[in-house]
Amino acid sequence: MGKNVTGLLKRGPVTRKEVIAFLGRYGFMIALLLPAIFLFVTNETFRNPMNLSNILAQSSMVGVAAVGMTVVMILGGFDLSIGAIAALTGLVAVLIMGDGHPVMMGLGVIACIATGAALGAVNGTLVSKVGINPLIVTLAMASLLRGIVLISSEGTIHRVQGDAYSITALALGRWGYFPIAGLFFIGAIVIGWLVLRYFKLGRWVYAIGGSEKAARLAGVPVSIVVIFCYTLIGAFAGVAGLLFTARTGTALTTTGIGLEIDAITATVIGGTRLGGGHGTIIGTVLGVLLLGVIRNGLNLNGVSPFWQPLIIGAILLITVTISVRTSAGQNEKSQAGFG
Repeated sequence: MGKNVTGLLKRGPVTRKEVIAFLGRYGFMIALLLPAIFLFVTNETFRNPMNLSNILAQSSMVGVAAVGMTVVMILGGFDLSIGAIAALTGLVAVLIMGDGHPVMMGLGVIACIATGAALGAVNGTLVSKVGINPLIVTLAMASLLRGIVLISSEGTIHRVQGDAYSITALALGRWGYFPIAGLFFIGAIVIGWLVLRYFKLGRWVYAIGGSEKAARLAGVPVSIVVIFCYTLIGAFAGVAGLLFTARTGTALTTTGIGLEIDAITATVIGGTRLGGGHGTIIGTVLGVLLLGVIRNGLNLNGVSPFWQPLIIGAILLITVTISVRTSAGQNEKSQAGFG
């Protein structure tokens, strides 16, 4: 690190092109950090430890899904079914947990994650083996699963019974100021980071996202990697469904609506490039926390919840625009270099 700093000092002043490239990649995240810093300095309620704990707890649900979305987007794909997977897995968990007995609680958690993983594997198989566009596959899966949840519920609300071993402790419980839900988020971060950084599978994910054709020629087992990535995001969507359901101890048909938008927004804010080949788990974590801070700040300032989706949608539109323009500029430079 010392050598890098010395090299930068010897290199002279930073050029205008380097500044533009830096702002193109991180400018929007910096812009979002400014209101967060402003809130922390000026709003006593915002910097209250319990409020910061609430931000982490609420962000954990989106965060777990966003980590999986990062892996899939680096691969060059998308998953629009994670909200519906969260709804179905939440229903599965509640039905198995029944009266809240600890053994059934454990089985419900396992079944929730396993169901999500299985549904993700189906998505991955249809994308890699059948060759269907991932947007079409996951959009169809989302509609299918929402239909199953609606038919299974038949207008009734399924609840976990019993108070002693209530599922709500998973989402609302705390150790001091640290929320238990944050452990699921940290677990997802560790898994995603280790896979992408230290496993050959992670290098394959980046290779496929950069050029699937080149990856195949290099001997990368593309189908296996694609199925793994969609299985992973399915499992993480199952965890998100568990946390959504745990907040109220009930399985709702509306669980997970908008989850995919929040996950994609946080991932893009964190620097994951549309089209694949570039992205980091740490960037996504920052994107998730920034999104949580924005929502919390809007609530503290009395902004109507009817306006909040509009604001989040505008943020997504701007970040996607920046991402596309930055990627296009880099592609032009690459082609000019080969020309």
